[in-house]
Amino acid sequence: MVSEVPQTNGPGPASQPPNVLVFGVGSIGAVYLYQLQKAGCKVTAVCRSNYTAVKESGFTLHSVRFGTQKYKPDHVIRSVAECPKDVDYDFVVVCSKSFPGSRPSLADMIRPAIRETHPHTAILLAQNGIEIEQEVADAFPQNPILSGVVYLPAVQTDQGSIEYPEMMNLLEIGTYPSNAPAWHKEAAQRMADLMTQGGGGAEVLDDIQVARWSKLIMNAAWNPIGALTLTTDGDFLNTSDPYAYELSWAVMMEIVDLATKLGIPGVTRQVAETRFAVTKERAETGNGRQTSMLQDVLQARPFEVEAVLGNPVRLGRKHNVPMPRLDSLYALAKARAWSLERYGK
Repeated sequence: MVSEVPQTNGPGPASQPPNVLVFGVGSIGAVYLYQLQKAGCKVTAVCRSNYTAVKESGFTLHSVRFGTQKYKPDHVIRSVAECPKDVDYDFVVVCSKSFPGSRPSLADMIRPAIRETHPHTAILLAQNGIEIEQEVADAFPQNPILSGVVYLPAVQTDQGSIEYPEMMNLLEIGTYPSNAPAWHKEAAQRMADLMTQGGGGAEVLDDIQVARWSKLIMNAAWNPIGALTLTTDGDFLNTSDPYAYELSWAVMMEIVDLATKLGIPGVTRQVAETRFAVTKERAETGNGRQTSMLQDVLQARPFEVEAVLGNPVRLGRKHNVPMPRLDSLYALAKARAWSLERYGK
């Protein structure tokens, strides 16, 4: 735990139970809520689609890592506007889907929890994709903006019921921008400490964008493939060998090529091989995982086309990096998202 810093410059005193708002309490948010409560935090949960179930019965977590747990947030609300008026939040943890450019914006939706009288509130974006932070940073220039990369294979199988079948649990955290003031970095460390105390894994990185791009290697391939084919990552590889391997690997290499052109270190062919090996093992053992986009399509929910696909495609065109396969997946995924919105299927 970091040393206490003045209330006007950093998170509140470490001796006080931290107040945390979790925005978007589906599968990932529910697990993080459990970890934060286990670490001693008082947690307000913004439950939009699952409000009634969580308000009445809380969450049931079926987990290899934590066992079967039943728990309730300290406060359950439908929107941030319903936050308790007497609570100042040390952290706002955003676990909702990332929809850049949407209206109302994410910044608008969380604004009631970010009070000018409490400028040390740190905002953690535990979301997929790249180039998602600037909109929030512009809206809250005095607050620490923390960017988080999540590795936590959980699924909400029913409202308030979470299946978490693996031990994998890692939250990589960094400030946005990477050269933020020291007390912003202390906020990142404090959040990592809380996640660790709650039984999870967390680490603070000097440049979180390297981690974001490293995860994008997998997300840009497996998320749209899952959404379009309705298969898990492992099952897809088993459907059309060698064509499935060649397609998914080529998409990963397009992300590596783009990252290389942009000068992002550590996003290499070797990293892609290491990550692809996980999917190959799932294919071989028959233990494929539903990607987040696949989960969204199966439940007729909007999914993160722009954050995961649109932003890298536009960067590729801006910097003259050919990305024909990702271009195709982006166009098809946009049509799939449109179909879900218009027809519900």
